[in-house]
Amino acid sequence: MTDPSLPLLAAVAAGAALAVGVLKTSVGGGIGLALTPLLTLVLPASAVLGLLTIMLSLSDPLSLYYYWRRWDGRQLRLLLPGVLVGILVGGWLLAGQSESGLRRVVGASALVLALLQLAFLLSRRGPSAAGAPWPVGTGVGLLGGVASAVAHSGGTVIGPYLVGLGLSNAAVVGTGSAVVAVSNMLKLGTYWQIGFVTGRLVLLALVTTPLLYLGAWLGYRLNAVLPRRLFALLLIAIAIVGSLRLLTS
Repeated sequence: MTDPSLPLLAAVAAGAALAVGVLKTSVGGGIGLALTPLLTLVLPASAVLGLLTIMLSLSDPLSLYYYWRRWDGRQLRLLLPGVLVGILVGGWLLAGQSESGLRRVVGASALVLALLQLAFLLSRRGPSAAGAPWPVGTGVGLLGGVASAVAHSGGTVIGPYLVGLGLSNAAVVGTGSAVVAVSNMLKLGTYWQIGFVTGRLVLLALVTTPLLYLGAWLGYRLNAVLPRRLFALLLIAIAIVGSLRLLTS
């Protein structure tokens, strides 16, 4: 795929900013899982991964503001080291891949994670993590970091683990938000080193920040009335269709 023109990149950035904002404060999850394969159908995979990392980083202060200090300190200490190592491993896997190779990696990763998320959703519970020893938390963090690096889908691994611990909803979201905020900073540096984050993408993300925060405002108001299960299924469907298109195109 050739480098996108500036008008196409700007249009996609505007739409992505609005979507990230709405999803961040309405359903909270499934952002990367749905948007990464979908946007990769029209933009190079490297540009999609870089652009979404910048936008997700810009949206992190919203989640941290709403859930400040409502995280579980022990789980943060268990998850973060593994997540950070996983991001470095994921970045290593992505570095040097051709565009066709990147599209296959993104498509395959998103497809597997979407099916995993669908299984958790239909079972109405996450895998049991109650009383899990510390290596489990560290292992979940490692897998989540790799998933985050290759398809912005670390929450698909970490979210069900936190739910399985029996934490309150606020603690689940707060812990996940804190992990994501820290990991996104490392992803920015990693993607910059391998050429996925560029000055043009940073500028476009900053210019579209008002749309990001408008989307967050809309999403916050949608939260109380949104049929969350139906919407989650829709995001998973988008991820599966987009992934299959990437793998077959």
